[in-house]
Amino acid sequence: MRWLLLILFLSFSISVLSQTRYRDELGKSVSKEEFQDKILNGPYFGIPGEEEDLMMLIHRMPFGKVDPYSFYEKLGKLEDLNNQKSLIVIYYPGKDECNSTGDHAYDTKYFKKSHEWLLKTAEKRDASEPSYIYKNPHGLEKYQGIITWIPDPDNAFEEAFFKYPYPCRSFVVIHPSGEYRAILGEFPNSQIDQALKILNKN
Repeated sequence: MRWLLLILFLSFSISVLSQTRYRDELGKSVSKEEFQDKILNGPYFGIPGEEEDLMMLIHRMPFGKVDPYSFYEKLGKLEDLNNQKSLIVIYYPGKDECNSTGDHAYDTKYFKKSHEWLLKTAEKRDASEPSYIYKNPHGLEKYQGIITWIPDPDNAFEEAFFKYPYPCRSFVVIHPSGEYRAILGEFPNSQIDQALKILNKN
């Protein structure tokens, strides 16, 4: 009987210890229910934390301020910084289920139309032409002849804005003041226009 109690106690202790913990974007503990609710009803991703059995909430629409010089320099766009033009950066993490399936996954007409729209938006909002950067080039063959993608220089954009494997693609717009706005994961192009409008008002 004593052995049975000991085994039950150890089993219970291990199950308690191995339960997943949840934290919000500020590192505060949240319940599983709150965690799931924010993912389902708010602009959040749930990602594995650095510790085992830890899940973290990540806000999909971060904003803040950085030193803009190095980002313009790494993309060879210091002249645009001097001319007070915002950077538009589209980030491709690598081929995933999101960017390789669906109606527009291999639609070259759609890619061309989307790129042309971004060029016009950049001109209208006095921004630099969009820069297309990637972490992993697998799957980018479909853009050949339409969009030129370059590797993330020194992983600068991944480290600053795209630390986790967000699905599809993401973007960040950086104003010459250093203020930035981003969307992590798939987005409509209209959100880039919206980010430019907000940053140009600040």
